[in-house]
Amino acid sequence: MYDFETLVGELLQQKPELNRDELMRRVEDKKRTVGAGYLTDQGALFLVAGELGASLRKESASSDLAIKDLYIGANDVTVVARVLAVYPESIFNKKDGGQGRYRRFVLFDGKSSVKMTAWEEALGEIGKLGLELDSPVRVRGAYVKQGLDGKPNLNLGKRGTMERLDDEKVLARLQSISAVAQKLPSLTKEEPFEAIEGVVSSEPRYSEFVRSDGSAGSLFQFGVADDGGKEVRVVVWSPASRPDLRRGEKVRVTNVRARRSNNGGFEIHGDAGSAILVGEPAAKSALRVASTSSTQSAKLVLGVGKDKKVRFLEVGVGLEAPARGELVEVLPDEVAEGVMRCRGAGSLRILVDDAFPGLDALMTKLQEVKEEDSQIMVEVIALSHGTVDDVQLKDGTTAKKGELVIGDDTGDIKLVAWRDLSGRLSGIQPGERLRLVGVSIKSTKTGGRVLQLSAFSVVERIRERS
Repeated sequence: MYDFETLVGELLQQKPELNRDELMRRVEDKKRTVGAGYLTDQGALFLVAGELGASLRKESASSDLAIKDLYIGANDVTVVARVLAVYPESIFNKKDGGQGRYRRFVLFDGKSSVKMTAWEEALGEIGKLGLELDSPVRVRGAYVKQGLDGKPNLNLGKRGTMERLDDEKVLARLQSISAVAQKLPSLTKEEPFEAIEGVVSSEPRYSEFVRSDGSAGSLFQFGVADDGGKEVRVVVWSPASRPDLRRGEKVRVTNVRARRSNNGGFEIHGDAGSAILVGEPAAKSALRVASTSSTQSAKLVLGVGKDKKVRFLEVGVGLEAPARGELVEVLPDEVAEGVMRCRGAGSLRILVDDAFPGLDALMTKLQEVKEEDSQIMVEVIALSHGTVDDVQLKDGTTAKKGELVIGDDTGDIKLVAWRDLSGRLSGIQPGERLRLVGVSIKSTKTGGRVLQLSAFSVVERIRERS
């Protein structure tokens, strides 16, 4: 396969009346007008060459094309990849009134993924391959059309073939699904993921419904949390299977995408091409207890792991809450709304491990605070008076906002608390030493950063100012 610059040079040789600047302008115009944002430079160059009557050395069956280099309009394409999704066979209506068959796949090569439609002429041989998740394949003789989402879509017809790949050298270049699976990521936009991993945090629910066209549909939904307790709802539409999921089990869900939910947050959505793979039970967490408090129904424990991140534990009635400084091993019965809930006798126990860092070593310095939304513990000095003011919000309402400038030997930052939490900063005087447990970094609209209290955060006055 030739790189972009090689192909540019080849085209300029064939068309000497064309200079490079004009060629690049045509490439950018083609990307903007034809590719809907998904045409690569190389793909646009081939289309421009075709309009100019030039012939570039296209990839042949002996040259494997990377998925990221696919472009709309390409023919006789060869791709090496792994199978990410296999959909059920479907029926379509032909122009002559008859019916035909097709089957959709998703392929990935470790860096990119692409949808592929295999039409009836190719289905017979493909069916004999027994393809499943992670199967390595080589697709030959495919052509590329624009899909409904505007992206390049591989198509396999009577001239195309698919075969299982057994070339060890080629296989070494292809990452497996386990290598590209992501721990439950921060969801900030609607985007696809090859696979996400987490811990089952709620009992699954299955329901059936009837679509507007009268066809039957179904959905399978459950909660998934990361090691820090952050939870996301997973919804799989028309699932191919419904595994028996239990809280605390590790789970991997493939061929999914983040979608905005009705409440403005994000969810993970899958479909009939998604696989739900159950792993081993979640690993136990070791945490150093930073603080404890009690309510009528439970005890709230804030623990810090070796990564210096704070976790929130809710210890149920009948279990003894550990004391500050003790080391605990946690295997929660449930993770919900960012809280690890321990109810059973085996969910929490005291550990003795002299090698585990003490609380002082688990403090985070202000200059180390980088990962947004991660809960941390810091020891600081108040550099200003703690103030509480009424501020006007965008919707015209007002809310109380507490502010305090804090610092340590590495820097300073503003600490904020909203609404009912604002009172926690009231009355703090310059020079007071504070221990803050469970605060998180937030970005401001002006591009700055602040530390912010949550409902679980603890503000502890270590000693009064001198």
